[in-house]
Amino acid sequence: MLSPQDRQLLAEDRRRFREWLQGGADRPLTMPRHDGYAPRRVLWPTVFSRIRQDLRSAAVLLINMLPVSPPKVFLYRLLGMKIGRSVYIAPGVLMDPLYPALITLEDCCFLGVGCRLLTHEITAGNFRLGRIRVCRGAVVGGFATVRSGVTVGARATVGFNSFVNRDVPEGTTVAGVPARPLTSSEEPE
Repeated sequence: MLSPQDRQLLAEDRRRFREWLQGGADRPLTMPRHDGYAPRRVLWPTVFSRIRQDLRSAAVLLINMLPVSPPKVFLYRLLGMKIGRSVYIAPGVLMDPLYPALITLEDCCFLGVGCRLLTHEITAGNFRLGRIRVCRGAVVGGFATVRSGVTVGARATVGFNSFVNRDVPEGTTVAGVPARPLTSSEEPE
């Protein structure tokens, strides 16, 4: 049972979440975690919304296991992802099952084997939810992770096994944990 103070905090968090979704959601939403309730009570306030989320998550996890790109692209679009033309999604790519509709893949981008696009993250103190945008012609290398709220610029390259925690400028090559721009002498040919 929620205390009156927890009920008030929950109502405020739900209001902030609705405003964030309706307002374009350009910047990531960060909510402090409370001892009185879990973030799921904010995101899915009704039993029906929780069931719908569970079904969507199961669908995303099944799609993630498909070995070829064209059916993945088709099915992700049905779940609300914005995917342009000539996008390639390699085997083993993990799209976030929580809110796949927050992911945008523009024309001609490439997602390497086993990379992860994660629209949400939970820490001991906060819950964060944000859009991910992979711009036209960008490449996310194998086993790289792109954090919520990040844009990978047009014709940018994210190196193998990197962790991208901030926006990648157009035409830049980044690598490492955390990802940082490479100098011209470090860039692969």
